[in-house]
Amino acid sequence: MQRKRPDIIPLDGQARRIGFYVAPGLTFTLPRFKDKEEEVYRSGDTSYTTTYDPNGRLGLYLEAGLSWYTRDPVIVDYLDLGVAYKNLRGAEKYTGQYQRADSVAELTAEGAFAERMITLHFNANKFIPTWRYQFVQLTLGANADYRLGSSQDHTGDPILNEHQFPPDLWTQLHFKLGYGFKITGNMLLIPAIETPIFSVLPEDGNRFGALQWFSSNYRPLIFSVRFLFLRARKGFDCPPPIKHKGQMKTYKQDGYHPK
Repeated sequence: MQRKRPDIIPLDGQARRIGFYVAPGLTFTLPRFKDKEEEVYRSGDTSYTTTYDPNGRLGLYLEAGLSWYTRDPVIVDYLDLGVAYKNLRGAEKYTGQYQRADSVAELTAEGAFAERMITLHFNANKFIPTWRYQFVQLTLGANADYRLGSSQDHTGDPILNEHQFPPDLWTQLHFKLGYGFKITGNMLLIPAIETPIFSVLPEDGNRFGALQWFSSNYRPLIFSVRFLFLRARKGFDCPPPIKHKGQMKTYKQDGYHPK
């Protein structure tokens, strides 16, 4: 008798425990949803108030790595370790007032940034079956990002506006939510969205993974499509029998039909 929901990753005599994956995608730097006027500086009869208007932009993303499938997926179905190229882009403009005694100066400026990062990531992944060979994937992981290069151009005064940027190396915890499909016997397709939830470096400061560029915080989002490849054991067409409750049982590959 077949189980109601067949194994997504059939380890019993069919798939090897180590596979690999690639995942192209896009990034987006999500800004806050509502702008507000802020008092940036005040000393005596001198003050500076402004309204920052951050905007996110799309960037490129590509990852690849190895996957390791657990034998008893009670908590985790598979672990993965990989590297990725990550391009993060965004923009910011502002309008402000610099007041000194009775003199008021109107200030406006704008700028943009682009980061090129190399990322090392490690993830623990859990499947929640929803339909035959379909599933929700929940992922909790960690990433370390190193800056390969960047461009940061702004027409505003960096000291007056307290510009800050992430360091050359940052480390974070992240969460990923995906919905997967088993396309063939040895390939899974998993579209997903990922976001950091806590920054170890730089200090998080109650930003829950968001990072500061110029005078605004942005939340990096990654939209990716993972192609997860299973590697067949030798003799995949006729896997060796295994003992199940004292009886010999043979597992057939997906799509097997006796002649």
